[in-house]
This record gives sequence, structure tokens and C-alpha cells, in this order.
Amino acid sequence: MIRVAVDDLEPGMVLATPLPHPNQPRIALLKADYRLEPDTIEQLRKFNFRFVWIQHPGFDFLDSQIGSTIPESRAGLYHGIKTSFTGIAHRSAGAFNLQEYRTTISNMILALVANGQNSVWAERIMEDPEELFSHSANVAYLALVVGMSLREYIWTERRYTSIADAADLTNLGIGAMLHDLAKLTMPPEIRHCHGFEKPVDLDLYRQHPERGFNALRGRIDPTAAAVVLHHHQRFDGEGFPKLIRKDNERISDGIKGHRIHIFSRIVAAVNTLDGLMNAAHRRGKPTIAALASMQSPAFSGAFDPVVLDAALRCIPPFALGTCVTLSDGRRAVVVDLRPVTPCQPKVQVINAGATPEDPAGEELDLAEPGAPVITAEGPRSVREYLYALPEVAAADDAPQPQPVQPTR
Repeated sequence: MIRVAVDDLEPGMVLATPLPHPNQPRIALLKADYRLEPDTIEQLRKFNFRFVWIQHPGFDFLDSQIGSTIPESRAGLYHGIKTSFTGIAHRSAGAFNLQEYRTTISNMILALVANGQNSVWAERIMEDPEELFSHSANVAYLALVVGMSLREYIWTERRYTSIADAADLTNLGIGAMLHDLAKLTMPPEIRHCHGFEKPVDLDLYRQHPERGFNALRGRIDPTAAAVVLHHHQRFDGEGFPKLIRKDNERISDGIKGHRIHIFSRIVAAVNTLDGLMNAAHRRGKPTIAALASMQSPAFSGAFDPVVLDAALRCIPPFALGTCVTLSDGRRAVVVDLRPVTPCQPKVQVINAGATPEDPAGEELDLAEPGAPVITAEGPRSVREYLYALPEVAAADDAPQPQPVQPTR
């Protein structure tokens, strides 16, 4: 199967995986093997689906690498957030089920462990007019992806706790899914805004971390609450809220660097990344534009360099199964990710008019000297966004993705 943007779908294409219903994630809107019709494609656009998996001769080997548990878990996470946020924001005890959230996050971790690196893609499966819900779900997902890639670094940063507690990412996921809770009670122009977009009322916008923290304090673990409070703290100390901290009889304005909890540093990075991805989508730009922006001067000093490197290594600009156009004019499908050279994955050429007997063309390693480069993803040009990782990220001793089992 291959991954095709909804705008690139054509009548007659056949679904390779079922599509979850936007309002009932445990029910399939369309089943696998469904042959698409013009009216159906238009309905997918109205439901705000971004991409679907399509059957294609010669790419059946991707089926085993791209499991269904990840999108199913993400859909469940999204709907859990959507149904409970209002109650939490208004301090309704009945709507706050911490054990349910812990189970949801643990299931997501187990799905990521089972699927390995091949399951990682950053885009949301579908969008919602209420950006807050899809943003919160995606930040939780991306935080777990990055956290799982930084096991040893997290152990080092949490050296005053037991190894078992340091390795448990459940509170990272819970803090990430609740990080913007307080926005629900704010005006739409604040609720749908991200910090880099210059909110209309900056002072009101900057209140949401403290408001969320005050609403959740004592109801969730302190490490999860710290994520809610500090997800806009910058590594260089220029973030918010500005908290007064007393150190050895000296008053300092704000916290920075390694004094910010590692979970908060992870969420700070993926929170910005998801906001950039959503902004890119609204402007008709590809996902790679957001990843390239994370390295721009505008965000210099904003993120823990180790966390930023991990995000750029394990969140691919071109997900497995993505259809791309090469500089020699051929169309191809991404068949293997390259964390060290993410913009140069392995691809397999699509033969025009492919049949089961003559399925696909040659496989190319785009990192090899003289290999073509990716110029477009679907109809969108990507040439201007291609990037190389910083040297620290490409070094042999850089953090490698390692699965972390949740503590039960």
C-alpha cells in the first residue's frame, strides 16, 4: 500500500486500510478494499481527512511495516480529549478520569513499541474545526515518540528518581495531552492560536499555562502538572510564565536550561512543531516546511538541543509510504526511513501502469552520491525546504530511538 493525499485521490483507487469514523473511532467509515468513487472522495474532503492508504501493486511489503494500531490509538486519544476537556476545564469531577487517561497513554506507548520506528508519521489523520482537540492529541503522540527516542537522556535528566520511574513516560503523555486545557475557556482567537503566530491579546494568551496548572494541580502527578505549567518555557530562559525562583538567597527571574523538567522541554518542542505543521497545512505547504522552520533563526535558543535533534531524527519529513516526485521526473514511494539523512530516504520507483505481474521499478537510496533528490510531495514542491541535520544530530553517539516499556 501507498500513502496518498486526499487531494490526489482518483476514482477507482482501492483502500488498503479502513478509515475510522470521525465521530466514532471504533467504527469504520469505510472498510478496506473499498473502491473509491467521486462522491466518496468529496466526502473525505468534507470530513477533513488528510491522507488515506491505497492498494498498489508492488508495495504490499509495506503492509507489515505500517500497522493499524497507531492510527487507532491516535483516534482514541483524540476522541477522549474531545469528550472530556469541557468537564475538566469546569472542574467537573465526573469528567476527569485519570486512570482512563493513563490507560490511553499506556496503550499508545505499547502500540509505538510494537510498531517500532516504521510507525512514525507526524500528520493528523483527520482535522477538526476545533483545533484545540486535534492539536492536544497530536502533541501527546509526538511527545511520546520523541520521549521514547531519548531513554538514556531522560534517565540522566531524572537521575534523582528510580530507573523505573525515570523510564515511565505516562506522565509525559498525560501532561502533553492536557497542556492547553485552559485555552478551552478562552476566546476562539486565543484558543486556535500558537505562540509564534503573535496572538491578538498576548497577555491573555500567556495566562493559559498557569490557568491550566491551577485547574489540574493536585489532580495529576506533579511531573505532568509541570508540563502544563512550563510548556512555553524556552531553553534560553526567554519563555513564560516568568516565575520567581529563590536560589541560595538569590532571586532569579524565570527558569531555563536543565532546570526546566525534561518532560516540559520535550513538550515545548513538539508543541511548536505541531503548531507549525498545522500552519503549513492551512497555507498549502508540506510537512517538511514545519521541520525546516524548527531550525530557523526565529527559534534559535528556544529548545533543548538534544530534544530538538531527537525530534528531527525520529519525526520524518516524508513518512513511510509517501508518494514523491524525484528531480529526474520519476515518481516514487518512500520505503525506508533514514534518521541521519531524513530528507534522503530510500524510495522505490512507481512504474506507470503497474500491474501485479510488473509491479514496481528500482529501489534508490537517495543518500548515495549522484542520486536524485525529492522535489515534490504530491502536488506540492519541497525543494526549498530540504535540510540536513545539525552535526550533533548526525554524530554516531547521538541518541538512538529506544523503546520504553510503560510501568504498570
